[in-house]
Amino acid sequence: MISLKDFKEYKNILENTITNKAFRSRLMFEAIEDELFSKDVRNLLDKLDENITSQELDSVLEEIREKTDYYYKLSINSDLFEDKIKNGLRSLAYFYFLESIDEHSILSDNVIEQIKLKYPNNYLEIIAKIDKVYLSVDTKKQIASKKSDLIIKDDLLNKYIILKQWQDKQHHYFDNEYGKYLEELQYQYCEDRSLDSFNLEQVSLRKRLFDGLSKKKILDIDVCSILSELYIKKFVVKYIGGKMYGLSVLNSQGIKIPYSVVVPTGVEISALDLKKINPEYGHYSIRSSADIEDGEKNSFAGMFDSYLNVSGKEILENINKVKASVNNVRLKEYIQVNGLDQPHMAVVIQSFKEPQYAGVWIGNSDVSGVLEWVSGNGEKLVSGSSTPHTEIWKEQQCLDSLECNGKKIGESMLEYQQLVGSNADFEWMVLDGELVMLQFRPVTKKVIIDDSYTTNHSDGYSGIPAAPGFVEGEPRYLESPNEQIVANKILLAMMTDPDWLPHLMNSKGAITAYGGFLCHTAIVCRELGIPCVTGIGENALEELSREDSEYIEVNGNSGNVKILGKRKSRI
Repeated sequence: MISLKDFKEYKNILENTITNKAFRSRLMFEAIEDELFSKDVRNLLDKLDENITSQELDSVLEEIREKTDYYYKLSINSDLFEDKIKNGLRSLAYFYFLESIDEHSILSDNVIEQIKLKYPNNYLEIIAKIDKVYLSVDTKKQIASKKSDLIIKDDLLNKYIILKQWQDKQHHYFDNEYGKYLEELQYQYCEDRSLDSFNLEQVSLRKRLFDGLSKKKILDIDVCSILSELYIKKFVVKYIGGKMYGLSVLNSQGIKIPYSVVVPTGVEISALDLKKINPEYGHYSIRSSADIEDGEKNSFAGMFDSYLNVSGKEILENINKVKASVNNVRLKEYIQVNGLDQPHMAVVIQSFKEPQYAGVWIGNSDVSGVLEWVSGNGEKLVSGSSTPHTEIWKEQQCLDSLECNGKKIGESMLEYQQLVGSNADFEWMVLDGELVMLQFRPVTKKVIIDDSYTTNHSDGYSGIPAAPGFVEGEPRYLESPNEQIVANKILLAMMTDPDWLPHLMNSKGAITAYGGFLCHTAIVCRELGIPCVTGIGENALEELSREDSEYIEVNGNSGNVKILGKRKSRI
């Protein structure tokens, strides 16, 4: 398979020469199947610079037509259906390559622009005159044209004529037996005659790609990064899951991540398959990567199971446990509330080593965001079992911030956001003195930091403004998620994990003793749209929960919580 480096170079060349995205996509699919195809396309494109003569242009297009015809005949004469579809799709790739050069390329655009520049006052008349002489086959059937004495001595205009003639050749080549044969071949391959011609080819290409990859059982990060470079994100996410897709984007941008491989959705593996995993790492993380996880609308924070510090002998057992977590009770609640589809589970296997620091970043803009971190691994941060160090970044600045190798980590997060092209929810760690990224997903809900936020409130208690909004009501302290659900109260808890979801869904606000902007409680409350203050401390939580009859006020914008007094009378 083509390397990630070569594929990215190839894609870059296509994006700088072929103007039609659908044609670029077609050529990218074929390069994944055969690296030699990409090299051939690159060699042919090298010949098509702006200084090419009309004769040379005609020769290159003829060469591509010969390749189209060669694979077409090879497909027809193949005995095995597998060879028929392989050669048929290769023929189509060359056909559309010629089509893209002819009508949808920088070269064809430049020919027209150069004619405009050279003949600014009458270029339309010149082109019209050429068009009338060099009628297409279809037009000749309608118009009885006479032979003309038109002689073109300008090679620029001759290039226009070559492109025009090849448009006609392409059209009639496809409309003969070629197009009918390839269409029928793909219908047999896809086994779905309801597809129109455009979707038929797209489905054929995806089927060939994913059927081939499923035989590998376990995909490494570079293969997944190549998939992330295609223009089919939703299909790739469905195959490798949201978490692996995010890791693939990071890797594709040259951002350091741990050793990572994935078991795709729908793929069953055995202990024998696990021999493909690099054995040099003593311990691993086995992490969920569902197809609806870590998306742009819903994070599924903590909904699925993941396991850290797993020995090599325990990998298969933990893969199966992660897969089984698609059936847990808390997930069913989350899916029901958000109106989502039942997920399919891919599983990420990463190397594991205890880091010096671990943290999370949520970006609010190109120049701002929130960074949180703890010593050791990040499980206690995202679970909310401890209150982390917090950095509020504004206008690319933050004082007293954590550094790695002499550079502020927050600055790196802002740079990485530019590379991945969105406000990002990152998980990261400092391992052996290096900044290593563990996860990327688009931000589902921004962390809104009110100007009134301060760590010191003279009136009330100070916490972290984890989810915006303002609410007052009766507090209810719970020690366990197994207690009875009561609606329309303000939940008080030391911390929450995914098992607390039913309580959060029925609460009008939430306060926790531990946690920060980016813990489970904060993320879920922002998604549910209820005010939340985290990290208020055990003593404050005890004061707030002392009398069940008291009313409290929660300011999720400033992080302030006040006791208002006894419960207001009911009407």
